[in-house]
Amino acid sequence: MKIGIIGGTGFYNLVDDMKERTVTTEYGDAIVYEGEHAGKEIYFLPRHGKTHDSLAHQINYRANMMALKQLDIDHVIAMCAVGSLNPEIPVGKLALLDQFYDATTNRINTYDKYSVEITQPYCPDLNQTFKNAAETLDIDLVPKANYVCVDGPRYETALEIQLYKQWGMDVVGMTNATEAILARELGLAYAVVVISTDLAAGTTDVPPDLDTHKNVVKDNQEKIKELFLKTVELATDDKPSIAHEAYERALAARAEKLKKAQVTNA
Repeated sequence: MKIGIIGGTGFYNLVDDMKERTVTTEYGDAIVYEGEHAGKEIYFLPRHGKTHDSLAHQINYRANMMALKQLDIDHVIAMCAVGSLNPEIPVGKLALLDQFYDATTNRINTYDKYSVEITQPYCPDLNQTFKNAAETLDIDLVPKANYVCVDGPRYETALEIQLYKQWGMDVVGMTNATEAILARELGLAYAVVVISTDLAAGTTDVPPDLDTHKNVVKDNQEKIKELFLKTVELATDDKPSIAHEAYERALAARAEKLKKAQVTNA
């Protein structure tokens, strides 16, 4: 079984002797680090680039996700740092994403190939595997969180956060909805754990701070690694994910549409 892992630069040494590899796609190149754990091939992809030099709105999301697809990966787990709107997800707390709202307006988030169903954007089987891993390791993991994705690179205003809270959002970030959409268009089973690195604007007197954000991730790095490695160990591919099924339906619907168009034009 092959598993893709997307996260920040701190995961380069997720396991020993990971090898760097460049994957060329029609959308550009992506760097991945390949290794092995629990008898499975793992491929770590640093979403912000090898040296973490791309801001959220500058990431080549299409190249990143297509690179995983070209490696014949169909299960992907990811880590994101977020701001929390929910007091039950304080700084340093981990949560499992359940739904997202995409508030971005200035980025490409599709391959333009076909329409695909995404009622449940995150794979319930992988989510359960994360929960099982967290329970095994006695790691506190909030089981459901709603994520709102914004363009960045600026942080949000207090009014924006107030509105997102009224809409039922728990956390805010700048990357994940885009990844989730592209993953579904490629038929990749996808699940995400987030870590709260600050309290969102207006919910505290302390403004969002990049250094604090980095330090919270660093302080929790070993716990996150343990969770991801245990999830890899417990993961199975004994049945299709809802993502795989949605992808097959999308391909079939597109093929049928093209067939009808050919008949009409004949």
